[in-house]
Amino acid sequence: MSTLNATNPRRAWLWTLGGAVILAVFLFPVYWMISASLQPDVNSVSVSWIPTSIDLGSYEQALRTTLPGLRNSIIVSLGTVLLTLLVSVPAAFALSRLDGRVVNVSLLVILVAQMVPSITLLNALYAMFSALGILNTYLAMILANSTSAIPLAIIVLRSFMVSLDSEVLEAATIDGATLWQRITLIVLPLSRNAVITASVFAFIFTWGDLLFGLILTTRSGMQPVVLSVYRLLDQPTIDWSTVMAASFLTSLPAIALLVFSLRYVQAGIGAGAGK
Repeated sequence: MSTLNATNPRRAWLWTLGGAVILAVFLFPVYWMISASLQPDVNSVSVSWIPTSIDLGSYEQALRTTLPGLRNSIIVSLGTVLLTLLVSVPAAFALSRLDGRVVNVSLLVILVAQMVPSITLLNALYAMFSALGILNTYLAMILANSTSAIPLAIIVLRSFMVSLDSEVLEAATIDGATLWQRITLIVLPLSRNAVITASVFAFIFTWGDLLFGLILTTRSGMQPVVLSVYRLLDQPTIDWSTVMAASFLTSLPAIALLVFSLRYVQAGIGAGAGK
């Protein structure tokens, strides 16, 4: 027993050390990006690991370049989250209350829709949005990004909602609550962690999207922030410090969202994995 007790802490420290090394490897590009953004007049191979002098001028230039894109990405990302929840919450609730082959077929179709690459939908989406006259609009970007966010949100929400107590819902029905009231007053509060998880994934997927923004927007004033960073690389002379500063500024909203919602996401994923 004493040998086992002595071995377990040693193994725990080895696992901790291994995890720290893996984490350092994954975070090193972020450190390199921040270091490059603080060093003026650098190129892709002349970045010092530790900046000898700090210059924030690249952040000022990056902010001027990406500010319109930041506004567009915020509007599109929040709009995608709202549309995703409006569609996925009722759909997931319906699938969680049903049993049988219909549910299995529906989930299979949703999984297939989730696995379809977005690029295969672009031709159809572009033709449809062009016919409707909504290219270069927030609506087109929200609808396009929702095609990727809604299937995953339904899967995440449904896996949690199957555990909801049917007696509570039946009692609300007896008391005269409508379907919409049951969803908004009972299902949503009880499914808070899953709803936040689905919202975070939808926001991050939309925030980091380049493909839809590249094809569905042709006016610079409508381009998302990721495309603004991409345009900085499409220059005869690339200002790498500005590119890195713009990349870091672009990643901040997603990082902040993950930090503040981490415990809800962990609870939502853990609840779904246990079903």
